[in-house]
Amino acid sequence: MASSHGAAARAAAAPDVVDVFYDAYNRGSAEAASALYLCDGWHEEAHNGTRRQGREALREGLERFFGFITDAHWQMRERIDSGPRVAVVYTLTGRLGVDLRGAPTRGLPIELRGVHVFDLADGAISGTRDYWDPADFQRQISGAGAQAGRTA
Repeated sequence: MASSHGAAARAAAAPDVVDVFYDAYNRGSAEAASALYLCDGWHEEAHNGTRRQGREALREGLERFFGFITDAHWQMRERIDSGPRVAVVYTLTGRLGVDLRGAPTRGLPIELRGVHVFDLADGAISGTRDYWDPADFQRQISGAGAQAGRTA
Protein backbone atom coordinates (compact mmCIF):
# COMPACT_ATOMS: atom_id res chain seq x y z
CA MET A 1 0.00 0.00 0.00
CA ALA A 2 1.40 3.39 -0.99
CA SER A 3 1.93 5.93 1.71
CA SER A 4 0.22 9.29 1.33
CA HIS A 5 3.16 10.72 3.28
CA GLY A 6 5.50 9.65 0.44
CA ALA A 7 3.39 11.43 -2.16
CA ALA A 8 3.22 14.53 0.03
CA ALA A 9 6.99 14.47 0.50
CA ARG A 10 7.55 14.21 -3.29
CA ALA A 11 5.15 17.08 -3.88
CA ALA A 12 6.89 19.16 -1.23
CA ALA A 13 10.30 18.42 -2.80
CA ALA A 14 9.19 19.49 -6.31
CA PRO A 15 10.12 23.08 -7.09
CA ASP A 16 7.19 25.46 -6.99
CA VAL A 17 6.65 26.80 -10.53
CA VAL A 18 5.56 30.23 -9.22
CA ASP A 19 8.74 30.59 -7.14
CA VAL A 20 10.83 29.44 -10.12
CA PHE A 21 8.97 31.98 -12.30
CA TYR A 22 9.96 34.90 -10.05
CA ASP A 23 13.52 33.61 -9.81
CA ALA A 24 13.73 33.62 -13.63
CA TYR A 25 12.13 37.09 -13.82
CA ASN A 26 14.50 38.49 -11.19
CA ARG A 27 17.50 37.10 -13.09
CA GLY A 28 16.18 38.72 -16.28
CA SER A 29 16.07 35.32 -17.98
CA ALA A 30 13.42 35.45 -20.67
CA GLU A 31 14.45 31.96 -21.81
CA ALA A 32 14.01 30.39 -18.35
CA ALA A 33 10.73 32.22 -17.67
CA SER A 34 9.13 31.32 -21.01
CA ALA A 35 10.17 27.66 -20.60
CA LEU A 36 7.91 27.45 -17.52
CA TYR A 37 4.81 27.87 -19.70
CA LEU A 38 3.03 25.11 -21.59
CA CYS A 39 3.90 25.16 -25.32
CA ASP A 40 0.72 27.13 -26.04
CA GLY A 41 0.91 29.15 -22.81
CA TRP A 42 -0.11 32.78 -22.79
CA HIS A 43 0.40 36.07 -20.94
CA GLU A 44 -2.12 38.89 -20.91
CA GLU A 45 -1.74 42.52 -19.84
CA ALA A 46 -5.07 43.07 -18.13
CA HIS A 47 -5.11 46.87 -18.55
CA ASN A 48 -5.20 46.71 -22.35
CA GLY A 49 -5.86 43.07 -23.23
CA THR A 50 -2.54 42.60 -25.06
CA ARG A 51 -1.89 38.88 -25.20
CA ARG A 52 1.17 36.88 -26.21
CA GLN A 53 0.78 33.16 -26.83
CA GLY A 54 3.38 30.44 -27.27
CA ARG A 55 6.83 30.19 -25.72
CA GLU A 56 8.60 32.05 -28.54
CA ALA A 57 6.23 35.03 -28.32
CA LEU A 58 6.54 35.00 -24.52
CA ARG A 59 10.35 34.94 -24.70
CA GLU A 60 10.45 37.78 -27.24
CA GLY A 61 8.06 39.89 -25.15
CA LEU A 62 10.12 39.36 -22.02
CA GLU A 63 13.36 40.22 -23.80
CA ARG A 64 11.80 43.55 -24.86
CA PHE A 65 10.50 44.13 -21.34
CA PHE A 66 13.89 43.45 -19.71
CA GLY A 67 15.39 46.07 -22.05
CA PHE A 68 12.60 48.53 -21.23
CA ILE A 69 12.91 48.16 -17.45
CA THR A 70 16.43 47.24 -16.53
CA ASP A 71 17.37 45.76 -13.17
CA ALA A 72 13.75 44.65 -12.83
CA HIS A 73 12.98 42.95 -9.53
CA TRP A 74 9.64 41.53 -8.39
CA GLN A 75 9.07 41.30 -4.65
CA MET A 76 6.20 38.97 -3.73
CA ARG A 77 4.08 40.71 -1.09
CA GLU A 78 1.26 38.18 -0.78
CA ARG A 79 0.37 34.86 -2.36
CA ILE A 80 -3.03 33.20 -2.51
CA ASP A 81 -3.29 29.61 -3.79
CA SER A 82 -6.68 28.37 -4.96
CA GLY A 83 -6.44 25.02 -6.70
CA PRO A 84 -4.95 25.47 -10.18
CA ARG A 85 -4.90 29.25 -9.80
CA VAL A 86 -2.42 31.38 -7.86
CA ALA A 87 -2.58 35.14 -7.28
CA VAL A 88 0.56 37.04 -6.29
CA VAL A 89 0.57 40.64 -5.10
CA TYR A 90 3.95 42.08 -6.05
CA THR A 91 6.01 45.24 -6.16
CA LEU A 92 8.15 45.70 -9.28
CA THR A 93 11.19 47.95 -9.03
CA GLY A 94 13.75 48.78 -11.69
CA ARG A 95 15.04 51.54 -13.91
CA LEU A 96 13.84 52.63 -17.32
CA GLY A 97 16.22 51.46 -20.01
CA VAL A 98 14.98 53.96 -22.61
CA ASP A 99 14.09 57.61 -23.04
CA LEU A 100 10.37 58.15 -23.53
CA ARG A 101 8.53 60.93 -25.38
CA GLY A 102 11.69 62.96 -25.87
CA ALA A 103 12.31 63.14 -22.12
CA PRO A 104 15.51 61.88 -20.51
CA THR A 105 13.85 58.99 -18.67
CA ARG A 106 16.65 56.43 -19.15
CA GLY A 107 17.78 55.38 -15.67
CA LEU A 108 14.62 56.72 -13.99
CA PRO A 109 13.68 54.52 -11.00
CA ILE A 110 10.30 52.86 -11.37
CA GLU A 111 8.17 51.21 -8.69
CA LEU A 112 4.87 49.59 -9.59
CA ARG A 113 2.46 47.51 -7.55
CA GLY A 114 0.54 44.78 -9.29
CA VAL A 115 -1.01 41.35 -9.20
CA HIS A 116 -0.08 38.32 -11.29
CA VAL A 117 -2.74 35.65 -11.66
CA PHE A 118 -1.33 32.28 -12.71
CA ASP A 119 -3.31 29.44 -14.29
CA LEU A 120 -1.38 26.22 -13.65
CA ALA A 121 -1.63 22.78 -15.26
CA ASP A 122 0.59 19.72 -15.13
CA GLY A 123 3.31 21.46 -13.12
CA ALA A 124 3.59 24.28 -15.68
CA ILE A 125 2.04 27.67 -16.33
CA SER A 126 -0.84 27.59 -18.78
CA GLY A 127 -1.36 31.36 -18.57
CA THR A 128 -0.72 34.54 -16.62
CA ARG A 129 -2.59 37.82 -16.32
CA ASP A 130 -0.78 40.90 -15.07
CA TYR A 131 -2.78 43.64 -13.36
CA TRP A 132 -1.02 46.95 -12.73
CA ASP A 133 -1.91 50.63 -12.91
CA PRO A 134 -0.70 52.37 -16.10
CA ALA A 135 -1.65 55.74 -14.58
CA ASP A 136 0.87 55.15 -11.78
CA PHE A 137 3.56 54.44 -14.38
CA GLN A 138 2.57 57.60 -16.32
CA ARG A 139 2.82 59.71 -13.16
CA GLN A 140 6.33 58.42 -12.54
CA ILE A 141 7.59 59.13 -16.05
CA SER A 142 5.77 62.46 -16.43
CA GLY A 143 7.65 63.73 -13.38
CA ALA A 144 10.89 63.13 -15.29
CA GLY A 145 9.58 65.01 -18.32
CA ALA A 146 8.53 67.99 -16.20
CA GLN A 147 11.92 68.03 -14.47
CA ALA A 148 13.69 67.89 -17.85
CA GLY A 149 11.63 70.87 -19.03
CA ARG A 150 12.71 72.92 -16.00
CA THR A 151 16.40 72.19 -16.57
CA ALA A 152 16.35 72.88 -20.33
